[in-house]
Amino acid sequence: MSRDPLQYVRELALPQARRRVTRGGETVAVPAFGAGQQVVAVGAQLAEFRPLVRPDQRAAVADCLLLAQLAANKASSGNTDVMAWYAKYVEVLQNIGWTTRSMEFKDTAVGDDNAGVHQAVLPVLTAALGGAALAAGSLVISVLKGLQEMDAGSPWITIFDRSSTHVSGAKFQLGSVDADETAGVVTVRLAALAIEARKEITQVLFFKLASEHARLRAAEGHFDVGFERLQAIQGAVAARVQPFLLDNIGKIDL
Repeated sequence: MSRDPLQYVRELALPQARRRVTRGGETVAVPAFGAGQQVVAVGAQLAEFRPLVRPDQRAAVADCLLLAQLAANKASSGNTDVMAWYAKYVEVLQNIGWTTRSMEFKDTAVGDDNAGVHQAVLPVLTAALGGAALAAGSLVISVLKGLQEMDAGSPWITIFDRSSTHVSGAKFQLGSVDADETAGVVTVRLAALAIEARKEITQVLFFKLASEHARLRAAEGHFDVGFERLQAIQGAVAARVQPFLLDNIGKIDL
């Protein structure tokens, strides 16, 4: 890394946080991270936390993922190239101490152009998680398969839809977070998706690729960070993303 991670975090350019209007002293709490298997919307990412990831580590990982998204939003504002967004996203994670493997985006064939994105991305996500056997118990896959029966007004769907939009399509990530106590490492495996279209896409998971002659591109991502490094940057990252948490963290109940 070319500079001190804490200095990098402090100096990183982020968008302006949205002002929240409360009534009569009303307070809204950010959903808490618990133990056990849990899936949470972190901005434009559906992140599934495996049981070995401690609650404090979950919060720290979510903050890192959100920081990378926010910085990418700021850096690529008005840029029609969604790949520029992902370049900044990866750059931020690398500069704060995560080890990242290069993500190579490829055009993804869709069996049924009239299928919603939530159906079209299932094979990509399954591959990113390590194949059908490892993905069998994935809560993220359960969310995608059961999306039609969910309340479209759920807070997490609102968060995910708003965060996924891009000036020329959409971008979002789906994946899992696990921990290895012996190695002292937290690992994120994800499918990074980009939809290239002629206009901004809303309600991305329900979007039908044929409706806008859109192009779906996907990459597999694998990031990891040591427990000590994660703890060292946790406070600085948390301080930067705190104003954005209510608008970007949503618990998904299954």
